[in-house]
Amino acid sequence: MSEHALALALAVSRQIVQNDRRIRGGGWAAGYIDELYGKTLGVVGTGAIGRRMVQLGQGIGMNVVAWTFNPSRERAEEYGVEFLELEELLRSSDVVSLHVALTPDSQGLIGRDQLALMKPTAILVNVARGAVVDEAALLEALQEGRIAGAGLDVFEVEPLPAGHPLTLLDNVVLAPHAGSMAYNGTMRGLEMSIENLERFAAGSPVNVVAQGFRT
Repeated sequence: MSEHALALALAVSRQIVQNDRRIRGGGWAAGYIDELYGKTLGVVGTGAIGRRMVQLGQGIGMNVVAWTFNPSRERAEEYGVEFLELEELLRSSDVVSLHVALTPDSQGLIGRDQLALMKPTAILVNVARGAVVDEAALLEALQEGRIAGAGLDVFEVEPLPAGHPLTLLDNVVLAPHAGSMAYNGTMRGLEMSIENLERFAAGSPVNVVAQGFRT
């Protein structure tokens, strides 16, 4: 999932899809692309996927900051990242990558007010759940150029309806909720499920889900 989020950010910033279309249509490069090295990545949600996104961002030379429902000095030191208030993260980040579970607290977390805080050159990446973002507000921000682009793997309605306004925008890269469809990751998940059943039967369960846990 974190690799998928980074791939979406790179695809938007480096205009991978647009340039592919230009070449297929007989064209060539139409201008400058952007690089992420030295830019600020804001990771929203620091569960297992968000933590890996922190590492990947640092690995390509980005300055990484994060936001979580449960910040602490210990977690910041363990993850090697500074926790900011959400508003500060949105203002300062060149890429905002969403990695929170969908809960009543996170539904609509990124709405019109939050999008208004982002830089006009910023990119929003959502590999969490569609309802974490106010899709109508995001569409307006993209259409009006109030943010530079978005990489989206999830939507309020899935599959995304044919002719949806997001499909008409050149500054958006779309994926069909495919971030978790890597073969190796799927196999690891199945192996973990089997292990959980075996350990539960033996009276020593692992990977127990704590209700109400927030990242």
